[in-house]
Amino acid sequence: MRENDTFTLSRPTEAVVVGEHTAVLLPAGTIVTVVLVFGDPALPDAYEVEAFLPESDSYALATIKAVDAG
Repeated sequence: MRENDTFTLSRPTEAVVVGEHTAVLLPAGTIVTVVLVFGDPALPDAYEVEAFLPESDSYALATIKAVDAG
């Protein structure tokens, strides 16, 4: 995957609300967008992903190992 790609989480994932130190649990099925690729783009180590939280009108960020993504 590359930056700006989207995918659905296959398992619950812990994230942090942007601008806060509040941890939230993103449920499986949450649609996320890749905002940063860690490591070699051809063989990434992990992804920083962003999810919109409609209940609080905010965004959350999570780091996901590449083997767990998608």
